Amino acid sequence: MALALIYVCSVATPRYEAESRFFVQSASGQQGGAGAGAGAAASLLTTGNSGGMLGGFVDGWAVADFLKSRDSMRRLDQKVGLRRYLTNTGWDPFNHLSEGSSEDDLYRAYQASVHVSFNVLEQIDVLRVSAFSPEDAATLSKALTGLAEEFVNTMNEKGVADKLTVSEESVRLAEQKALAARDTLATWRTAHGNVDPAATVSMLLNLSSQLEGELSTARIRLDRIQALGNKDHFMLKPAEQQVATLKKRLASVRHRLSGDGNAEVKLLKSYEALRNAQVFADSNLTLAQQSYQQAMTDTLRLQRYLSIIAQPVPTDRPSSPRADLLLLQALALGFVLMFIARVAMALLRGLRHG
Repeated sequence: MALALIYVCSVATPRYEAESRFFVQSASGQQGGAGAGAGAAASLLTTGNSGGMLGGFVDGWAVADFLKSRDSMRRLDQKVGLRRYLTNTGWDPFNHLSEGSSEDDLYRAYQASVHVSFNVLEQIDVLRVSAFSPEDAATLSKALTGLAEEFVNTMNEKGVADKLTVSEESVRLAEQKALAARDTLATWRTAHGNVDPAATVSMLLNLSSQLEGELSTARIRLDRIQALGNKDHFMLKPAEQQVATLKKRLASVRHRLSGDGNAEVKLLKSYEALRNAQVFADSNLTLAQQSYQQAMTDTLRLQRYLSIIAQPVPTDRPSSPRADLLLLQALALGFVLMFIARVAMALLRGLRHG
């Protein structure tokens, strides 16, 4: 009891605490905070969708684990000079940290000064920072909140990179294939001097149909003249010449359509293959661009933001050591030691009398 009183009054270094509260919120509106856990649970029961609620748990735990880590301590030391806030060369054995202490000693002091807890129900991170003055506690707490924001932004950057890299590569490849297909088709048109073989074939088919009709009419006229039985009829020879001319023109059109060499049908076949390849490549490019836009939308919706509920406000009075609690603990320990001593003395007396 006396030792505890001496420690509290003469040795112990007073510490002040600053508490801040924050949560990780996504752009889709899923967030922690009061009632958020109940809302997420209701959503899970009604829709069976636990993605947003689970995401809130994971993000909250991730931030809490980061703030407890050695990496967080190093970043805080680089940012504000942590060592000068935790250095204490007094006689207090529980709060002693020399200026030349090792990183392990600094990390132990950091763990003793920084406490982070995650409220699973409300999905809120509670950060409590203790230091040797109210101002130091507030400074360290604000700096740690800034590190938490940077950590969340890093999570966003990594998520965006992972989700968009595949989509960007798909768009790039689709653009290359679409451009190659257009170049191939343009080269074909230049080499054959034909912009649209389909239109040419359609024109030749119409011409062939027209010539067949004219040939049929000319043959009927020739048959009528021949039926007169007069071989010297003045219309006989012109009718025969007309039939022969139409036959020659029709044969020429048909040969152009489906004959050997660069027949229009063969040209149309190769053209349609290239044209279909271009249409397919353009369609793939459109789908890749749409997928990229959807990935961008999904990524933006899944981005996270650190929302601060309560700024760090330090206590006016020291939060530790708790003199009343420490004295009660010392008193309880004294009673326990006195009880053990009496039991031991009683056993010794019994042994002597025995």
